[in-house]
Amino acid sequence: MMKAKYTVLSVAIAAVLAGCGGAAVEKKVELAPEKAVGAAAVEAKAVESPMPEVAPKAEPKSVVAVTQPAPAVVATPKRKLDIPTDPNTFLVTASVKTSEHPAYGQGLDSGFDVNGKPGKEIVVTRGEKYKFIVDTGVQHDFYFTTNRVGWGAGTYADGVEGQFIYKGEVSFEPSKTTPDLLYYQCRNHKYMGGKVYVLDKGEDLAKVKAALEDSAGASNTKSRATAVVTAGAVKQKLGYAQMVIGSGSAKRIENSGDQQAIDMLTNARSQIEAAKESLAGNKLDQAMSQVNDGLRLMTAASRQITTESEMAGVNHKAQYEELSNSLKTYEGSYKRNSERAAKMDQPLKAKLDEAEYERLIAGGKSLAEKGDYAAANKSLQKAQAMITSVLTSMLHAQTVTYDKKFETPQEEYEYELARYENYEELIPLAIEQKQPSQRALELIDSFVQKAAKIREEGKGVAAKGDYKMAIMAVQAATSNLQRALRMAGVN
Repeated sequence: MMKAKYTVLSVAIAAVLAGCGGAAVEKKVELAPEKAVGAAAVEAKAVESPMPEVAPKAEPKSVVAVTQPAPAVVATPKRKLDIPTDPNTFLVTASVKTSEHPAYGQGLDSGFDVNGKPGKEIVVTRGEKYKFIVDTGVQHDFYFTTNRVGWGAGTYADGVEGQFIYKGEVSFEPSKTTPDLLYYQCRNHKYMGGKVYVLDKGEDLAKVKAALEDSAGASNTKSRATAVVTAGAVKQKLGYAQMVIGSGSAKRIENSGDQQAIDMLTNARSQIEAAKESLAGNKLDQAMSQVNDGLRLMTAASRQITTESEMAGVNHKAQYEELSNSLKTYEGSYKRNSERAAKMDQPLKAKLDEAEYERLIAGGKSLAEKGDYAAANKSLQKAQAMITSVLTSMLHAQTVTYDKKFETPQEEYEYELARYENYEELIPLAIEQKQPSQRALELIDSFVQKAAKIREEGKGVAAKGDYKMAIMAVQAATSNLQRALRMAGVN
C-alpha cells in the first residue's frame, strides 16, 4: 500500500451552482514538493491568484525627447493546428472572423474554423460516418442545425452524437432522411459557423447547390408576386388559421385571465367561422380578408399576454431544446459519478430523487407539445437545479477525501485523472448558472486551455511509466480548473 502525499494546496468549493447555499467545504492536502514536469512544475509551486499582480508605478523622471523610429509591429503568432489527414475527420476551432468567413460582419465577431479555414463549407455523404474534433473555447458550444443563424435554434440530432460541446468529439452519420443542407453553428451566439451539404453517394455537389438555389429563388419569387385570391389559397390559409386557433397559444390565452386577450381570441374565432361561410358562397376576396383579420386578432391576443422576456426576443423553443440537451449531458455525468463512487466505496451524500426528476421532465415535455415552451422551460429548469445540486455534492464527496491509500502509483494517477475530469465537467455548468462577464469568460478560457495543456503533459509522462511526475502534473492541471471555477463565481 502507498499513501498519497501532496504539496500544500487549499481549495474551497461552495455548493452554489444550483443555489444550494451550503457552507464552503475546505480541503487541505499535502503534496511532496518534488520536481514536476514542464508547465506543471511552475503550477505545482505557484501561489494561486485569479488576477495578475500589477507592478507599482515608477517615479516620474525628467527625460529629453529623442526622435526614435517606431517599434516594429510583431504579429501575434497563429495557433498551430493539427489538421486531420482523414477526409472524414474535421477539426473545429474558433478565431476572430476575417473577410474569408461567409458570415463576416454578421453576428459575433468570432467564428468557427474547420481545418483552419474560416466558416468552411463541409460536404458529407449519406451512409458514411464523420468525426468532428471540437476545440472552440468554453463560450462556444458546437451543434448541427437547420437554422442558418444558429443561436440554439433548429437543433438537428438524427445521426448525431455528442453535440453541444466546446471540447471533445462529435460524430455524425447522415441518413436518407437528412436534409441536403444543414449548418454547424454555436448555440450561444449567432452566425459563427457555415454550411454542411449532404449528398447521396456519387451525387454532384454543383447540382445539389443549384437545386437548393432554385428552390430558394422560386420561394422568393412566389412571395414577391402579386397575390391572386383563389379557392385553393383561401382553403390553405383557412386551414392554417384553424390550426393556430386550436394551438397551445390559444389555450394560453384562455387560461391567462386577461379579459382583453380572451375577447380578441373570441373575435378571431368568429372571423374564421365567417370566412368559412364566405368561402362556401364563393366570396373569395371577403373570405381571405376575414381569415387575415382572424389571424391578426390572434396575434394581438398572444402579444397581450406575452411576457417581458418574450418581448425582449427570448426564443423559448430554442431554450427548451437547449435545456433538453443539457439535461442529457448532466444525466450522463450523474451516472458516471454514481458508478465511480460505487467503485471507490464512497457513500453518496446526495442522491437524485429520480421520481420527482422524471415528473418534471415529463411535465416539461407535455407543455412543450402544447406549444407552451415558456412553462415547459420552468419545469426543466427545476429538474436542472435538482441534478446540478446533486452533481455538485457528489463532486465534493469525491474531492474532499484525500487520506486515501493506493495499491500502485498508476491507481493514484487514474484517481487524479478522474478528479480532473470531474472539475472539467463543472466548467460549462458553472458558466451556464453564473453567467460571468465577457472578461471573466476570457480568463476562464485561458485557465481551461492551460489545464488541458498540463494534463496532456501528464499523460505523456504517464505513458512512459513515470506516474509520480504524472500525478503532480494532473494535480497542477486541476488547480487551473479550480481557478476557472472561482472566476466563474464558484468559491
